[in-house]
Amino acid sequence: MLSVEEARARCEAVSPAPRLEEVGIEAALGRVLARDLDCPGSLPPWDNSAMDGFALRALDASGEVVLRVLETIQAGGVGRLEVLPGTCSRIMTGAPLPPGADAVVMREDTELLPGTPEQVRVRGPAAPGQHIRRAGSERRPGERLLSVGSLLGPGAVGLLAGAGIDRVPVWARPRVAVIGTGDELVAPGSPLGPGQIHGSNSLALCGWIEQAGGLAIDCGVAPDTLAGTVDAFGRALSVQPDLLISTGGVSVGDFDFVKEAFASLGVGLDFWKVRMKPGKPLAFGHIGAVPIFGLPGNPVSCQVNFLQFVRPVLRRALGDPRPYLPVVQVRVLDGFHKNPGRAELVRLALRLAEDGSVEGRTTGDQGSGQGSSMAWAHGLALLGVESQGFAPGERLPTQVFDWSFTAREADPTPWRAG
Repeated sequence: MLSVEEARARCEAVSPAPRLEEVGIEAALGRVLARDLDCPGSLPPWDNSAMDGFALRALDASGEVVLRVLETIQAGGVGRLEVLPGTCSRIMTGAPLPPGADAVVMREDTELLPGTPEQVRVRGPAAPGQHIRRAGSERRPGERLLSVGSLLGPGAVGLLAGAGIDRVPVWARPRVAVIGTGDELVAPGSPLGPGQIHGSNSLALCGWIEQAGGLAIDCGVAPDTLAGTVDAFGRALSVQPDLLISTGGVSVGDFDFVKEAFASLGVGLDFWKVRMKPGKPLAFGHIGAVPIFGLPGNPVSCQVNFLQFVRPVLRRALGDPRPYLPVVQVRVLDGFHKNPGRAELVRLALRLAEDGSVEGRTTGDQGSGQGSSMAWAHGLALLGVESQGFAPGERLPTQVFDWSFTAREADPTPWRAG
């Protein structure tokens, strides 16, 4: 039986190589950048106003002064007249600076005067460069915008779009085929017959896959026969996945056929047990370049195994240089007993304490069939093989997979005073 670390290393050793593709900027959100991107031109492309106000010569506004207004320059327009001594131009935020001007005074610091031609009283002084965004002040041509491996969030997408980039090189989303197994599984919403349950694992896995950046392909449910299981795996392989996941059928029951199906298909079985709770039964192998994971059928074991072993492989296939869930220190508010012998991942509901630290509490019954223990959790406390559990007040390393606990109901803008 392998340790968690050994099993993870074996899984990651056969991670599919990332595939580069180019997508339109509108489809780049959430993707991982596949190569460095440099600025194709100056950003911004020309000197422009950072404020609504008046563009003028700083020398003309050493104190309070009245200036003649030449024209109005809106964003998207261009000034036609040169700003000469004693004159200015009304200008809007983002509009190009007119020739002759070297400063902008905010509208709030001026007063329009009646009469023709239009005049404005400016309350100076103004300094050269005031409220002006210089051409190339953010990036000059050829300077780095984003580096390979960058996760493209809304800000990054906006930066690329602002630089005029409309096609983005990213790593392709891995195609992940998902198979459920078991005669007992019935679709949610369908009536249950004797001994039947509503299938949940495939839907949960598809959700985890999509959240991790993969493209989930639900390939249906395999019946509890060897021929049916082999057929289901063959059907899943026919969609040309980058990874294949099944759930259930990997234990030692009379109707657990996943390992036999592996053998029938020529899958090289690497291992099938991990020294971990929940999730000891885990069949892992590969056929050609496609890693194949046989996850347990219990809901918690299935999801925990996905997070520990499948997700890092998927993220590596996405080109992510940071494929693991982040780990934070959590002060636990209740206790938990554990028997030595296996690593254990305990589901914790987390919250932010008043001092900004993270506190956690177990999500009730930690049985591998308790789906609610995952639904209510934000993270997994990591207890080593020899650990005997924890007492209230201890601090534990915890993988965080849901950061919604950081959303406070208190003041959303706790400004620092002074």
